[in-house]
Amino acid sequence: MMAGLLGLLLAPVRGPRAYLDPGSGSYLLQLLIAGLFGALFVVKLSWGKIKAFFGRLFSRHGDRPDDHS
Repeated sequence: MMAGLLGLLLAPVRGPRAYLDPGSGSYLLQLLIAGLFGALFVVKLSWGKIKAFFGRLFSRHGDRPDDHS
């Protein structure tokens, strides 16, 4: 059974048998744009945390105002 499945997977393909209609490109473009805007929205919501993380990462220990207590 496994040999039969492996044989089907490795069988030579005689040509593409798939069809992409013109709306498929439009749908993929919409997915790309929605993903981009979704990522930008997440960055906007998390901007304060991102800024604080990089601020702590690149600050020198002597430059912190709360260290001088």
